[in-house]
Amino acid sequence: MNKVIISCAIWLFTSGSALAQTPTIADLKPDTIKVTTGYSMNLHSKILNQDRTIMVSVPEGYATSYKKYPVVYILDAQWNFNHASQNLAWLASKDCDFIPQSIVVGICSGGEKREHDLTPTQGSGNGGGADSLYMFIKKEVMPFIEQNYRTYNYRILGGVSYGGLFVMNAFVKDPLYFNGYIAMSPSMWWDNQVALKNTEELLSKNTGLPTRLYITLANEGESMGVDSLAALLKKYSPKQLAWKYDKHLDEVHNTINYKSLWDGAKFVFSKWSYPLVDFATEENPFTVPSKNGTVSNPKIKKASSADLINYSGLYKDSYGRLISIEKSSNYLMISYNNLSSINLYPESKNRFFIKKETADNDLHLKNALIEFEFSAKDSLTMYANGITYFSAKKVIPSPLISLSEKSMSEYIGNYVASLASYNFQISKVNNSLMISTGGNTAKLYPIATNKFFLQITGLDLEATFSKDDSGKISKVYISRNGEMLMTANKSE
Repeated sequence: MNKVIISCAIWLFTSGSALAQTPTIADLKPDTIKVTTGYSMNLHSKILNQDRTIMVSVPEGYATSYKKYPVVYILDAQWNFNHASQNLAWLASKDCDFIPQSIVVGICSGGEKREHDLTPTQGSGNGGGADSLYMFIKKEVMPFIEQNYRTYNYRILGGVSYGGLFVMNAFVKDPLYFNGYIAMSPSMWWDNQVALKNTEELLSKNTGLPTRLYITLANEGESMGVDSLAALLKKYSPKQLAWKYDKHLDEVHNTINYKSLWDGAKFVFSKWSYPLVDFATEENPFTVPSKNGTVSNPKIKKASSADLINYSGLYKDSYGRLISIEKSSNYLMISYNNLSSINLYPESKNRFFIKKETADNDLHLKNALIEFEFSAKDSLTMYANGITYFSAKKVIPSPLISLSEKSMSEYIGNYVASLASYNFQISKVNNSLMISTGGNTAKLYPIATNKFFLQITGLDLEATFSKDDSGKISKVYISRNGEMLMTANKSE
């Protein structure tokens, strides 16, 4: 694990709020009106071979909460962290309620490092370090944050100027890794507009980009290349990409970040809502709102074997989480968001429910009738007391494959990857195969003979295993959208 040094640099500023009996300056002690906005940390990077400063701010009430929180990653933290953490906290407050409470992580790139860190190519100066900084964020900062803080699988990346260019480079290189991108007056002019060319290449080849992109421009004019970026987005209009371009001609380059982050956060979080079952625990049960008082179980009806098979499969909801539905005798079994399998009983041809006592005891949802409705278009909708909470669509058309104990044991072991630092282990946990790498763990879903679907660090992947001449598992191929990412050999 990376060495982390808490530097005790706590960011402080004063509040100007008026009180009924406002003390005078002479009455105040040094810590009377102290407000903590975050912590500065030195994180040693093996990728960059140096210590780098990051800043972290957690939401109000984090210490006593059981919730997980989305994370907003902000570049140029030496300038943007304080105002970003405070503005986002205010947008999430009960007085505003525009966005969810979020953890804010700032990445510092000040001084001489900035141009190098944030630009994708060398250009005419000291550029070209963006890919390395991105790997530092993705492979070192984010695992540290996700291991040490209660994070939800919803990530936002924001930056201004060179930082905005960095955001667009990340969007092009890894468009689905973040759930939202905020590019504030991005320096698309860099190196003969190389980022524009790369963006067009991405857009021309992708008809579907399920993420959110917010772009702004101050009064800098067409020389920034941002108008050209907006024109490309309009020309290709990738399906599922929600994007917005705002011009703030009354702002200058050094003020665009304040307004842009405010509006950008509202845009990238505009479809967000907390899922019902993610935060209910035995210690903190959740009482589901109900118009009719106490709810009761519907009458169980018989479902045809054909319907049960048809509804079986692997689904993904609008938050990107996987839901497995499997047939079992006269009912279905659902495994959702790392929960153990729970029975779904038919109440009609295409509607199933979780028994109230199961919702109470296992899901910790009080007074809840949880129902799932399946459609003919390979999708499902979840209801709690008649209220729609989320929908999901099949990612694999066929039902999941059942594996015997003996079959599962063949995959267990250590694997040496073709890409450095991506070695992984496969183990059996509660009758499921789990893959672990770099502090991340994911379930392997069997979708065909020797082929599995998995989701790790927000990426949908397929793992295809091959056997040697003796019939033993010897190698695995990891791919994404049909494109090979790496191979790995099983070690003895």
